[in-house]
Amino acid sequence: MAPPQPTPRRRVLGYALAVLPAAALTGPGPASAASRTPVSTSRTPMSRTTASARAGAPVPEIDVLWSTDFSDGWSGWLDTPWNDQPQGEVPRPVVVDAPTGQGRAGRFHLEGGQQRNESQPDAAQSIGEGDTLIVRFTDHLEDGFPVDTDAWQVVMQFKNEGEGSPPCEIKIGNGVYALDGDSGGWHVDIGPAETGRPIDITVRITFSADPATAVIDAWYGEEQTVTAYHPEGAGTLYDGLTSYLKTGLYRDPSIGEAGTRLLSSLVIGTPA
Repeated sequence: MAPPQPTPRRRVLGYALAVLPAAALTGPGPASAASRTPVSTSRTPMSRTTASARAGAPVPEIDVLWSTDFSDGWSGWLDTPWNDQPQGEVPRPVVVDAPTGQGRAGRFHLEGGQQRNESQPDAAQSIGEGDTLIVRFTDHLEDGFPVDTDAWQVVMQFKNEGEGSPPCEIKIGNGVYALDGDSGGWHVDIGPAETGRPIDITVRITFSADPATAVIDAWYGEEQTVTAYHPEGAGTLYDGLTSYLKTGLYRDPSIGEAGTRLLSSLVIGTPA
């Protein structure tokens, strides 16, 4: 992968990623990067909890630290071949034409019984106590993707350094995208997981080991579906540890169906 080139911090207004100018999504910004070797752990099935409904706010403005629309391929991503499991059987993700017919997308694919096909952006690789990040992404799940599985299936991890299940992650299962953490100890739905169409998701997370300080908001398209959610009995960070972002597909190898996830945009930043 080509080394990332720094670009100035930018502000994105609103959320319609599909109509952002190409210049707003073509290059990574400054970020600290540290490669870590994740360790597979067992997960508990998701429990279904919904955040209390309140009047939704608009999708937040963001000061962009890093972004991609894959027009530059894997430029700005770290070289992390250990993120494929089983090693030697799962090929690295590739860049393909976006399913909408416009632009490009990163393709993450697992056959039935395979476990991991992930990559790490050169950003959000050292998330610490009190940090607040906004992450936006556009997904397209191909037909046949097992959206209704009740086994664990992760598409984005805010993974703690070292071993263990992450304190915060985004999963697909039981027909929904959901945030959860603490080995399934807390769980909140974002919105429906559907195949064959683009899905836009935004999360704003304050990372803290203190449940009173840790807070999550999420938007499904332009609708706020999670409002000021404090994880139950846990934080979004483990005490004394940093976390880092990785995305792709990571799932229980008991899932027998193949799954293909096309990621056409990813934006990482801080509140404007």
